[in-house]
Amino acid sequence: MMRQRVAVPSLLVAVSWAVAGALTLAACTTKPRELSIRTYSEHFEYRITSDPMPPRAREDVLYRVTVIDRETGQPVEGGEGRIFANNSAGASTWDSFQAAPEVGTYTAKLRYVTAEQWAVGIEFRRDSLPGTKIERATDWQQEVGAATSGP
Repeated sequence: MMRQRVAVPSLLVAVSWAVAGALTLAACTTKPRELSIRTYSEHFEYRITSDPMPPRAREDVLYRVTVIDRETGQPVEGGEGRIFANNSAGASTWDSFQAAPEVGTYTAKLRYVTAEQWAVGIEFRRDSLPGTKIERATDWQQEVGAATSGP
């Protein structure tokens, strides 16, 4: 009695190609990732985006900061904070956080006066109760681009 050959390897190759094609198609159709900065303090993670990105001198830059409790992984609501920046010549800018509609997200605007590298930092506390510790996030260096010409 003669055995028949079963085309299992070719079926496996066909399935593999189908899966690879589906994964490639899925990768091409996802929206681009939003550019963000992540920085940390003792108890919080800060996810920061700016509009525009990168920031430009002499224009309002809207920062959105999402604050996450590092222990629970949950967004922190009802906190207070500020974002601030200094350049090498001693110029500075800062703004207090305003609660955004998204849970644990705050907004603030900065206006950089010069196009250069700025040191940017965040201070935040969970609430406004007396004695609540203010935590400072790790500062980062922000390259600020030249202002766009107006009309």
